[in-house]
Amino acid sequence: MIPPLAIASFVLAGYAVIGNDALQTLGPFLAANRGRTPRLLQFAWLGLLLAAVLLLGWWWGEGDPAWGRLQTFAPLTDLRWIDLLPSLSVLLLTQWGAPVSTSFLVLTAVDPASVQPLLRHSLAGYGLGLVVGLLAWGVLLRRLESTPSDQPPEGADASNPAAATAESPGEGALPLWLALQWLTTGWLWSQWLVQDLANIYIYLPRRLGPGAMAGSLAVLLVGLALLMAENGGAIQQRLATKTNSSDPRSTALLAGIYGLVLFVMGRISSYPLSTTWAFLGLLAGRELALLRLGGRDGRAALASLAQDLVRAALGLGISLAVALGVRASRAIL
Repeated sequence: MIPPLAIASFVLAGYAVIGNDALQTLGPFLAANRGRTPRLLQFAWLGLLLAAVLLLGWWWGEGDPAWGRLQTFAPLTDLRWIDLLPSLSVLLLTQWGAPVSTSFLVLTAVDPASVQPLLRHSLAGYGLGLVVGLLAWGVLLRRLESTPSDQPPEGADASNPAAATAESPGEGALPLWLALQWLTTGWLWSQWLVQDLANIYIYLPRRLGPGAMAGSLAVLLVGLALLMAENGGAIQQRLATKTNSSDPRSTALLAGIYGLVLFVMGRISSYPLSTTWAFLGLLAGRELALLRLGGRDGRAALASLAQDLVRAALGLGISLAVALGVRASRAIL
């Protein structure tokens, strides 16, 4: 029998983690498909992949759906109400629009000794993302990003060319690119789930029976539906400041390359990492490679990147303060 507090912690963590990390996983997909494909079809695709990855990890892990990311973390046997604070903090920071590292906030609150390996692995992910972004968009993809698509999105006013092209250079991607974006988003979504399911399932026993597994899957599907109903939530606004953020060509490439970064990091080590920092590194490399593309103000782009980094650093500081504060409070109470 799973304690009610463990279930409450899992439910809160599931919505908080997926909601905050929506910027890096589902943000480009939601932005590019708005007005182009039915929302219900988008949910069916993402929900099917969520179920497949979760059940495959559960089967492979003999009851543990976290894909081996929790092997070095002891099961939680003495949960208290104060242990809900990390997930509540994630929700509040998400509403503020901060790309907080849920790995640091949740896992460090459970095991303070995880700070150093988490930080090393996460910084390596940021560095890899930065280098890959600079090379991919600086050498291979710059020309594509500078060429606008030739079809307006569904619902656009075709009689008003100025309105159709005002939003972004990529506001009318070809169906082939949109289909490719669905595939690359599926690839990225699966790799993110492999990395970050540990942040959600750490509150549950390491071995789940079929009933508990089905119940947890239902909870995550409901959370995904709520997130999509909110168009990605407040943190989605950070994506709108990036180059060609609603062009399916750009978002297809971003999702595919980011999924590759997570895949490589997963092969380097099975220890959890901050996927948020890996994504920020990739975005930074991409934006630096595309400076002044199409006459864009380079200073504005650099200011946006600096703001992202400041928010992420502040979020990291708050994450560690909350996590370590929870551990200290547990020792006192």
